Amino acid sequence: LNRRRLYWTRPWPLGIHGISRRLLIDADEFGLHLNSANRKYGSSPRGLKIRKPGNYDRGTFKLTIILAVESGDPDIPDGDIGSVSNPRVWARVTTEPGTSAEAYRVFVEHVLNTYNVNENPEHRRILIHDNLNSHRAPEVYEAVRERGHRVICHPPYCPQDGPVEYAINQVCVNLIKRWSEVEDLETMKTIVEEIIENDIKSMDETFLHCGYIWN
Repeated sequence: LNRRRLYWTRPWPLGIHGISRRLLIDADEFGLHLNSANRKYGSSPRGLKIRKPGNYDRGTFKLTIILAVESGDPDIPDGDIGSVSNPRVWARVTTEPGTSAEAYRVFVEHVLNTYNVNENPEHRRILIHDNLNSHRAPEVYEAVRERGHRVICHPPYCPQDGPVEYAINQVCVNLIKRWSEVEDLETMKTIVEEIIENDIKSMDETFLHCGYIWN
């Protein structure tokens, strides 16, 4: 509780009080499983009821997705990349199990290379993520520092404070809607990538919902 209070009431590096939400990038990872079931009845993602027959591979297969989102910049015209109506979304979709510190470091470098702080100090971003060991690895923090950006962890056990968690939910909901299109792990990967590119919406409203009220 004290860690959460500090997060909301103190400036960086203890918290994010007073920091514009357009300067924040929220990142996390999640997994999607494709499990085999009785061939007479079909297959479904883990946690969902089997509803439709399908010709899927046997066994258990998994996608690992690292996702990062921003709220968008109100100074950028509507429709342009990086605007409130079209915020940047970064993703790494792979069949590799889990997320190592090295994989997360490479992803963080890809995300933060979007903004050149040397050319414009106003491009400095603050990366926020949870307390997973791979997130807190020294090489990850060094990659952030080298690029002139900052990083801070969410309070422990407070996923409701992470806008990216709601973006992940959008991905899962849209995947359910398109489940009849899934034939195997490769088609699921393609559909997930399409959803991430086209169907993650209203991130500025989501940041506001999570409590990031500063413009």
